[in-house]
Amino acid sequence: MELVINRYMAIFATIVIITYVMAIMGKTYGRGKRGGIGQPKPNFIVGYAIPVIIFSIFSGLRNTIGDTDAYIWSYELLTYEEAAETKLQIKGGMMLDFLQAVAKRNGLDFQVILIFGAFLSCMGALYVIYEYACPYELGVVLFVLTGYYTFSMNGLRQYMASGILMLGVKYFLSTKRIDFFKFLIFVFIAWTFHSTAIVMIPIYFIIRRKSWSLSTILLLVGTVGVTLMANALLPALFNVLEDTSYEHYATGGWFTSGEEAGSNIIRIFVLIVPLVLAYLYREKLAVLGRLGNIVVNISIINLCFYIVSLYNWIFARFAVYTSVYAIVLITWLVSFGFDRDQERAIYWGGLGLYSVYFYFLAYTVNIYSSNYF
Repeated sequence: MELVINRYMAIFATIVIITYVMAIMGKTYGRGKRGGIGQPKPNFIVGYAIPVIIFSIFSGLRNTIGDTDAYIWSYELLTYEEAAETKLQIKGGMMLDFLQAVAKRNGLDFQVILIFGAFLSCMGALYVIYEYACPYELGVVLFVLTGYYTFSMNGLRQYMASGILMLGVKYFLSTKRIDFFKFLIFVFIAWTFHSTAIVMIPIYFIIRRKSWSLSTILLLVGTVGVTLMANALLPALFNVLEDTSYEHYATGGWFTSGEEAGSNIIRIFVLIVPLVLAYLYREKLAVLGRLGNIVVNISIINLCFYIVSLYNWIFARFAVYTSVYAIVLITWLVSFGFDRDQERAIYWGGLGLYSVYFYFLAYTVNIYSSNYF
């Protein structure tokens, strides 16, 4: 799809440039603090807080894209009486319903919920990049060019859950056993926004092994096998889903009718390239120790989600929880995978290629609109 040059695209392009510059300025005016791999952290206000605010405002003021229309419509249908009867429950995915009820009881516009959701999503994703990406400004611009930012404008509940999970990244990536229980707190809070957040519990254990081990190969082979045999395996899955909140996937027919296409295979190739480089330069990435193994492994799982999504796009939603770590891996490849005389060429060459990739994702921005500007 071609880019449509309108005022929203102009604003969007300006935002990308401003946040990139702020990220560089944040590095310039850092205060000597160290990040997750020992790299100098950017200035918190200039390099992190301001980009989060800018990204959140633009995303939060939308009135279109993905399921945004449906959420706005359902909020308009929600009566004051129904909102008054909505109580806080310990239940997966109920938190957004409760927040909408609170907003309705207080006469607030749904835009408040959208801004809050955008803030949670951007704050969490950029926090991971702030703590671990090196170079930092490359991570910020890849946050946009890989499509993570624009895709976050669709799937409100899940991106809110993802933002919460990423705020617990310190415990998720920690090698201390006690930190697993601390991470569980973030999983529980995220679960109240979207029940799929619990997938991060098994992922927490799967990724804690040496990268490129036999288990990694088996995971990739198994993923490809599941995708190829999807039609044969789905009946068993649907039996499990019966009498659950996900029963509509089994009974609705849309899931297997071919009405919903799979993900674009181009995205698979884009995800494979950094992993191929990570394998080829694994000896250089070894300086990152266990943390490097963990991020490579979660990037592989991220690829697996997208491979399965070739059958149906819905599986790509699980990658909401893992895609930011693939961005971190790309920045590490630039910093640690190549010699100094190659680094600049790889940096700008990579930006150019991801800009071309984003061109094909432009439909998300093309349909953006707002009531406020």
